[in-house]
Amino acid sequence: MSKNLIFGLISLVLLGCGSEGTSCINCTNPDDINLTKDIQNGKISGYHSSDPIDIQYLSIINYFRSLDIKCDDPQAIQGPSGSNLVWDDNLKDSTKEHSEDMMKSNWYSHDGSGTLNDKTAVDLNLGRGSKFYERISHNGFSGSTTAENIARIKTKPNIPASDAWIGAMEGWIKSKHGHCSNIMNPNLKYFGMYESRTTSADSNGYYKAYWTQDFGSD
Repeated sequence: MSKNLIFGLISLVLLGCGSEGTSCINCTNPDDINLTKDIQNGKISGYHSSDPIDIQYLSIINYFRSLDIKCDDPQAIQGPSGSNLVWDDNLKDSTKEHSEDMMKSNWYSHDGSGTLNDKTAVDLNLGRGSKFYERISHNGFSGSTTAENIARIKTKPNIPASDAWIGAMEGWIKSKHGHCSNIMNPNLKYFGMYESRTTSADSNGYYKAYWTQDFGSD
């Protein structure tokens, strides 16, 4: 994996906060996760590199949820989560909208850019950037609880695409800012994820890849 990967990780979540706590006794420390090694050793049930990318994303997320990970963030949720997430196309549509908006607008925030690339803001005539829960609702998901993770990485064409998104997944699960608890939260049931990548490189030969993960419950 490139040593030049740059992470930007933020989390906003419509969930109550739990008590802080990062000690890990009889549990898996997120910092010990090595996805590349776990994939190579066949530890991830249902994961095949030949599968459609949506299935690969879902396999990784549900692998995390099967572990006794204790998140090193304010909510400090500890797995296993007790159930697998189910892929939801409406959540995927929401993540696609936001990843493409960030990529096309050179923008990085949970709020949409407020430009013509921010489809929800345009459709709803918001006069500002869209909020993640507005995008989720506008794209047809009607659940009562929602959450979002985003990531941005600089990468080069000679680096396999999987290296970049696997790096993003590891970044989220090791994050101290709520991403891990979004992934591990047992109250969340549905999932979508999408990547958008710039088509031209910057002056140093790097492309920017943007990911959005959205989660929801009934």
